[in-house]
Formats: sequence, structure tokens, C-alpha cells
Amino acid sequence: MNVRTIVVLLLRPRRKARSPTRPGKPAQSQFRSGPAAAKVRPKEPRMAFSFTLSDRTLALGTRRIALEQIDRALDYIDRSNVPQGEAVHEIRKNVKRLRALLRLVRPGLADHATLDMLLRDAARRIAALRDAAVLLHTLDALAPGGLPAIRAALTQAPPGAPGVADDALAACRADLTSARGSLKALALKGAGPDVLQEGLTRTLRQAQAGLHVALGEASAAAVHDFRKRVKDHLYHARLLTPLWPAMMSPHATLTEELGETLGLMNDIAVFRDTLASLDIPPGERADAGVLARVRHDRLSLTALPLAARLFAGRPEDVAERWCAWWAIWRAEG
Repeated sequence: MNVRTIVVLLLRPRRKARSPTRPGKPAQSQFRSGPAAAKVRPKEPRMAFSFTLSDRTLALGTRRIALEQIDRALDYIDRSNVPQGEAVHEIRKNVKRLRALLRLVRPGLADHATLDMLLRDAARRIAALRDAAVLLHTLDALAPGGLPAIRAALTQAPPGAPGVADDALAACRADLTSARGSLKALALKGAGPDVLQEGLTRTLRQAQAGLHVALGEASAAAVHDFRKRVKDHLYHARLLTPLWPAMMSPHATLTEELGETLGLMNDIAVFRDTLASLDIPPGERADAGVLARVRHDRLSLTALPLAARLFAGRPEDVAERWCAWWAIWRAEG
């Protein structure tokens, strides 16, 4: 039985069963019992991308985090002392976090479509500046110091030339500035817990559906789309880590591991597609293709079982559990 078949079996719905009591020493709880419980609370971690107890409502927390992320992206555009590659990476990362945040509260956000389109366009403006560096990085990982013809072809006409880069960053800035104006007045319709539960359920369903498509098609496009949903889930887990750090932090770490692995798979797929358009010796193209395929298959063996575990279970149940933790966390605060 191959890995793909095992993953499909793992994702099949199962009847609920009571977990047997595990023998041995019980796990230590982060919560105290008895009289001291009222006096001692777990400290809320200070995190750059998460809700906090000082956020009086879900809407206020969403607005705060959204403005922080977009301001950081704008700051990286304006800073001249940061290398272009690093700036582009950080801008895109902040935009991805922001889009994931808005997807989480989408059920209560009336102008989600408009905001998401602005942010999507902003990221696309500078995508080419990142792609050239990623292709070279992928080549270095597959064949350090080797495949000289491919290396020369990839470095021949970098899209990050000063004029091109400046125009792309300026267009990105315009989109982000427009989005910021809307975010300053961000409001949510409906009760916060209801919006949160519906948003979590929706995005988890999308992630499960993306995994099933990736398993069925095994195409680069399907894996790429699934990775987007994994990144959404990662950012949602980070946003909600303060609810119960002992549970949420490891979950976020594993989700990040999955996202990174899927990202490497996507980079290799883009690299393989790029090979077809390069004017290089056929033998070198064939060698690179073999190296890319072997590496991609090995990464797949790691990613698929982890994905099956992370997205097992009914989305409704996971969302309900996380929202119950939200209510407990807010009550403790």
C-alpha cells in the first residue's frame, strides 16, 4: 500500500470513539486547582501576530492586527537600508498574514472581496522580484555549484533591475495604501464568537478539500492551491495561540513545517516548468529534471501523511473546540 492510499484512508470519516485512558504518569496541566487557582493564571505570551486580551472585541483585535501588518509592509517598501530580496519577502509575508486574518473573519466582513482583491494585486505586483531569487535558490539546493548552463540562463536577465523593481514596489504601495484606508474603518457584523466559528469552519473545509484534490490530481497547481489553505490555517493557529499556548503552539509549528515542505515542492514545480523555456543543452535539462523529480517525490512522502494528520476530523468539531477555548480564555481575562 503506497503513501497516497494510506493518506486517503486516514482522511475517511470514522465513528467517534472514547479514547482509552493512557497508563502511566498523567500529563501535567498548565492550570492549577484548589485555592491557588484564582491567584495564578498562565501568562499571556506577547506575540506580534495574535489576538490579545486587551482586544475588547474580535473586530477591534482584527483592526489592530490588520493595521500592524499593512504598516509593516509599507515600512519595508519605504526603507532603503534593507536588501531588496529581504524587503520583498517581508512585504509578501505581511500581506499573506493579513489576507489570512481577513479570511478568518470573512463571515462578518461585508467588503471582504474588495479588500482581498487589493491585497492580492499588491502581492502580485512584486511576485516576479521574488521568483528569480527562488529559482536560483532551488537550483543551489538541487545541484550546488553544478548545472552551469542553467545557472547562466537564470541570471541573464534578472527582473529585479532598479527601474523594474522601483515601479513594482510603487504599484504595490499604492494598492496597500488604498487597502489601509478601508482597514481603518473595519467593522464586523454579527457576534464575534459566531463569526470566528464560521470562519474557522469555512477555512478548514477549504483546506480538507484542497488536500483531497492534491491527493487525487497530484498536480503542481493542486499542491500550490492546497499550500495556500495550509498557510491560512497556520496564521489562524498563530492568531489564536494565546487561547491555550501548550496546545496551539505545537499545532502551529507542525502546520508551519507542512507549509514549508509544500513551498519547496511548489518551488521545484516552478523550476521544472522554467526549464522548458530556457535555451540550455538537452542533457543538462534532463539531468535537472531528474534531480527535481526525485527531490519533489521525497518531499511529498513527508508532506502528505503530516497533512492527513493535521486536517483529520470534522471542520465543525475543530472550530467548535477552538471557539470554546476562546470563550474560556476571554472569561479568564
